[in-house]
Amino acid sequence: MEWKDWSSIAFTQRRCLPSCSGIYVVVDASDCVWYVGQAANIKARWAGKTHHRYPQLIRSNKKRSYRIYWLELSIDLLTQKEKYYIELLKPELNGCKVKKYLPKLPKIEQEIKRLLKVLNSHTFLFPVLRSVVAGEYEDNGGIRCIVILINANDTSLLFKSMQKRHSPQVKNAWGLYKSYCGKTEQLYQFSSVIAYSLFKYRFEFIEVPNIIFYLEENLSICERYVGVSELLGVQVKAFKYLDIFNELPTEDEYIFTNSEGKKCLTNLDYLKYRRRDIKRLQQVNLYRV
Repeated sequence: MEWKDWSSIAFTQRRCLPSCSGIYVVVDASDCVWYVGQAANIKARWAGKTHHRYPQLIRSNKKRSYRIYWLELSIDLLTQKEKYYIELLKPELNGCKVKKYLPKLPKIEQEIKRLLKVLNSHTFLFPVLRSVVAGEYEDNGGIRCIVILINANDTSLLFKSMQKRHSPQVKNAWGLYKSYCGKTEQLYQFSSVIAYSLFKYRFEFIEVPNIIFYLEENLSICERYVGVSELLGVQVKAFKYLDIFNELPTEDEYIFTNSEGKKCLTNLDYLKYRRRDIKRLQQVNLYRV
């Protein structure tokens, strides 16, 4: 989210907040949104230690360097706008019980880390390579998108995560990213990619079993092009050289149309479309300790 229309101040300087009505947002140094609230008088709401989230936030402020952003609004708009920004920003603490300490990691980060660890563990079917990070690209909105190629069996792993009794933040992190792959909407049915949004990142999981099996069965190619990188502190398999795309089986196996006669785009279509934008994966570490 762009904060150019908002004013902000360091958490430790909250006594300098304005005495106006508006929406306030607590954000850490890595742009993780922790809390969204409203107040008829923002300065009074944060006066002293009276805010109900103060004990949690002050204990971790040295590590996370919080800032309080605010947007001045009339009182009659506060409830509507608070709901809007909670849905947009998916803050970690809204809707959660007030506790003395913050979780060591936001739940939405815990879940993606768990999935990355599972997707990089070996199985009987995939003793060498279970998934691989193709690379990353930046979309038009400035979101850093991590493209991860997975096998067909592990799609169910993602759906199970969607259906778990998670916090609202984790459930809202999941979604389907739709793309026409640069083609016309009148002739094509969009491709749907399973995506997990985490702050300013989007993890895109693309089911391409042919590619995973190809790398498993051609170990010399796999060893040449696939290495180990770090993603959120988790060791993952990732492409070292992107010219591997010249050797991968990326031809479509099926061509079919929907009930409207539109051609259905596939995961491979999406991967080929993104190939020109993808760069090698850089390390992603969310927090500055």
